[in-house]
Amino acid sequence: MKKTFLAGLAILLPITITIVIVVFIVDLLTAPFAGLVSDFITGHGLTELGARHKYILLFVSRIIVLILLFFLTLFLGFLGRRIFFSWFIKLTDKIFAKIPIIKTIYRISREVSSSVFTEKKKEFFKGTVTVPFPHEKSRAMGLLSGNPPEEVNQKKQELQSVFIPTAPHPISGFLVMYHKDEVKKTDIETEDLFKFLLSCGIYHPDEEKDG
Repeated sequence: MKKTFLAGLAILLPITITIVIVVFIVDLLTAPFAGLVSDFITGHGLTELGARHKYILLFVSRIIVLILLFFLTLFLGFLGRRIFFSWFIKLTDKIFAKIPIIKTIYRISREVSSSVFTEKKKEFFKGTVTVPFPHEKSRAMGLLSGNPPEEVNQKKQELQSVFIPTAPHPISGFLVMYHKDEVKKTDIETEDLFKFLLSCGIYHPDEEKDG
């Protein structure tokens, strides 16, 4: 019974985690526009569909939004590869750079997207580490990020910023500053660290290398 349950869990867990992450990303991308598409559909002769089958209407609206976003991304990518479109990018940068709060979000978002989706990638993390978290007698795996602000380092020198992802949802986490003596570097690759977190500790990079 126990082995059968564990075998079923081994099959179900990756499927469940994948679905949860995909649903989270889809909701994040479509939530701002799904309501507009739903209103458009119900306003063009399909009011009965919205009244009786609101979940179907929401599902259809999200699919339509995803399709529109896909073609919009292709269109922007096509324009972005043309020289004449560079002026628009520069103009957008100047406009967003003058708006308080928005300029910070825009700059960080652009740096992250450029790092992930362009050929010339910038290394945001400097390796994997283990740190005492959530208390001194336990250890957590994290990613060594940039240096803390100067205002912080003035009070306590030689601090290092560490991003500690949560499991099995490593998109969120905690950004904690540690003294350099508390940070222990590891040889684990960043990709392997995320696999370890997504599997809730079931995946082990060493076992894959040995196999």
